Amino acid sequence: MRRYALVFVSVLALHSSFALKNLDEPRYKSFRDAELECAEYLFITNETLERYRSRGYPDEPSARKLINCIQVNLNAWDEELNQIKDYVFKQFFIPNVVDCLYLQHVQECMAHTVAPLDPNDQLARAYKTFQCYYLYYSGISSDVKWIPFHFTEIVEIVADCLRIVPQTPESVLQYCQGNFAGNPDYPPAAYCFTVRTGFYNRTTGIDLQKLYLQYGNDNLLDASTLACVQQVNGQYCKEPERLVHTVVDCLINFLPVVRDISTGASSLLGYPSECGVPPSPPPKTQPCYNDVCQ
Repeated sequence: MRRYALVFVSVLALHSSFALKNLDEPRYKSFRDAELECAEYLFITNETLERYRSRGYPDEPSARKLINCIQVNLNAWDEELNQIKDYVFKQFFIPNVVDCLYLQHVQECMAHTVAPLDPNDQLARAYKTFQCYYLYYSGISSDVKWIPFHFTEIVEIVADCLRIVPQTPESVLQYCQGNFAGNPDYPPAAYCFTVRTGFYNRTTGIDLQKLYLQYGNDNLLDASTLACVQQVNGQYCKEPERLVHTVVDCLINFLPVVRDISTGASSLLGYPSECGVPPSPPPKTQPCYNDVCQ
């Protein structure tokens, strides 16, 4: 323990050398914003991009690379499962008000054109997935939407907050082992994390829509969840007490809290053996129509 205390003190002493994330860093993009960025990354000319748009993104090698880049740029592609995050990607398309079965048609399209593909062929899977959305939705939305964090960013923000908010070495070691309930050091760190990510605001409270886009759990948008949050808001007014009760009383079963805090703390300590094996990614939350269901 003494060795880890010395390591942790050293980390705190050097915290000023770390570039902490800017709270104003933009996390809002439209599909076209991501498309223009990816065209720049991939050396796709404006003329080629206009041709792709006018022809419905024909099946060409560079078009496949473009579509894959856009999905990664929007954090709408699950790189571990090699499939789309429907709960993220669908917000960039216009609902089809003419075809009331368009969502079913998208799933059927995915089952016929994406599921048979090589699970490791990311470019093909990304492109065919896009075409199913493009075909059955009414079009690509021009609206700017919030982009969820990549898991590595979540880990970094947790680690940042453990530097920002005073923590004892013992607390950080407990966090990395998945033990945080009842720890008096935890609430301020949790408040820092949720405010820093934009999941929480002292005035408006918890942002369930952002949490849904981040984690994809439908229960976050359930009416009973909202009612629970409203009840907590009416019962508690001081922070971080209100935040902690919001999470513990209403959301704890729908969020990978243990995974995030333990991985962030373990990262801060340099992934020591005392922290155990890093937690596995969360279970699949999107439909498995474009992959083998487990």
